[in-house]
Amino acid sequence: QRPTRNSPIFDALDALDDPTDDAAEDLLVEVVSAIWYGFDSPQHIDALIAERAARGDPFDIDKVKTTAANEFAKKRIAEAGWPPITDCDRLDRAFVRLQQQGICALHCAGDTQEEGLESVSRVLNDEVHSGLDHHGYCFYYSQDIDNALDNKGLLLAHGHVDRSEAPDDEHVAVAEAICEALRQEGLEVVWSGSTKRRIGLPQLWWQRRTPG
Repeated sequence: QRPTRNSPIFDALDALDDPTDDAAEDLLVEVVSAIWYGFDSPQHIDALIAERAARGDPFDIDKVKTTAANEFAKKRIAEAGWPPITDCDRLDRAFVRLQQQGICALHCAGDTQEEGLESVSRVLNDEVHSGLDHHGYCFYYSQDIDNALDNKGLLLAHGHVDRSEAPDDEHVAVAEAICEALRQEGLEVVWSGSTKRRIGLPQLWWQRRTPG
């Protein structure tokens, strides 16, 4: 799903010459998106491009690397004007707080809500061997970041780990704990109280600094 007009990702892609093939376009979308999402270092992006080239995908590797370098340069300029503590920093701190409370809080958990739930399941399965114990979960996925970059806020999925077996009040208790942790970090939270509705952060600005 291509980000919408107000997103810096869309602006970056719109400025490119039209790629000559689908493989090039798909990789450019993936690379530019990953840069603005902010989880991947330049070294990781270079490794991604090299991996696709080694796989034999048909694209101009020099063009993709140049595009990546230009986007990192634009992002560094943008980062210089960001506040010392961004909303993404606040979100990170809230997620750490939730982990300490036994709520599995995952960043960028796949590309769909179903993939996010699969990521939660993998963490819970690992707990059998690690000795950890989560009773709730919270996550967002890539399309949610696209919306946040488009100034539409961020939505968080949530629930009790015993999704179909836990009573409704236990699901509500998990959501309320998530809302409280987010508010304690200074984020505006909107939630209807329904377990069928995601938790909203309507004023969250997506400003995640490049690691490394």
